[in-house]
Amino acid sequence: MVSKMNVQSLTLCFVLNFLCPLSSATNSSIPALYVFGDSLIDSGNNIHLPSGGPNYLPYGIDFMGGKPTGRHTNGKTVVDFVAMHLGLPFTPPYLGLSNHQRNKVSTGINYASGGSGILPGTNKDTSLTLDKQIEFFQRTVKHNLPKLFNEKEKLEKHLSESLFFVSSGVNDHFSNGTFHGNRKFALFLLNEFSLRIQRLHSLGARRFFVNNVPPAGCFPSRAVYGKPRGKCAEDVNKGISFYNRRLPQLLHDLRSKLPGFTFVHADLYGFLLHMRQTGMIYGIVETWKPCCPNTIYGDLHCRPNDVPCPNRNTHLFFDDHPTQIANQIFASLCFNNEGTICKRSGLKLFQYA
Repeated sequence: MVSKMNVQSLTLCFVLNFLCPLSSATNSSIPALYVFGDSLIDSGNNIHLPSGGPNYLPYGIDFMGGKPTGRHTNGKTVVDFVAMHLGLPFTPPYLGLSNHQRNKVSTGINYASGGSGILPGTNKDTSLTLDKQIEFFQRTVKHNLPKLFNEKEKLEKHLSESLFFVSSGVNDHFSNGTFHGNRKFALFLLNEFSLRIQRLHSLGARRFFVNNVPPAGCFPSRAVYGKPRGKCAEDVNKGISFYNRRLPQLLHDLRSKLPGFTFVHADLYGFLLHMRQTGMIYGIVETWKPCCPNTIYGDLHCRPNDVPCPNRNTHLFFDDHPTQIANQIFASLCFNNEGTICKRSGLKLFQYA
């Protein structure tokens, strides 16, 4: 969780500059950003699937140009802010690129898909499973990147220096809307996650940025049923915490066994709980109600041309996903307050201009 001292320092940045800037890394040794996961970081893959995605306003209302891009929020995702910090362009969705375009992208690709999970059966009919995402990345490594790196050593160097952002696991905890999470399931899911990280490592990945699982019990669609209304579903959060408590050790174990493996562990779970309690100091006055729909009555789905809340910068959640401002605060805490939200092991991302 975020310490009082770090909260005070970040608050001062808000007072002076609205938000501590995400400085671009100086002499960054990270040439590309490759992204895997679910709707928290999907940059538009799902809009190219038969199931579709949020390719309609008010999604993207605060993005560049005010147009929907398939991101599940009003503006930028945390991956977008990470890219900005590293001085990289936003990662394009894999399914949105032609093969000709894929042959020319050297700064990273986004394979994430809304609804996906770690397990191969999680929403496999409506999203790109994590296995499928890794399969697409394998195609990138074998067929597209060699067009840019014509020597094996150059390609290996590019992959070993790139950053692999992985954020998955929340959807695995739900099946047809029913939550299931306990110690046994957590150990099973962690093992499956480890196998997929090892698969990425076998394809050349070395530097990882890993989100833990967010507190889904605090999502508006769950909190609306709390007593009193807005209270997090503690049984859901408790089930998820079994997984989250063991994730850091898993990453350390992988580092001890995989050559060159380094990582940043990001506590998205702790961050969102922290924001629920202290959002006011960041200007976030609504910490549980969704911005879209701008009501807590009904099914809480954000539909085409719904009118969202007028000021998204005062809300923690856009729908069940964090708002752009929440993503920005998360990234700012990660890069400007090392050790609070993000803890690294062998990976230097905290270099400032």
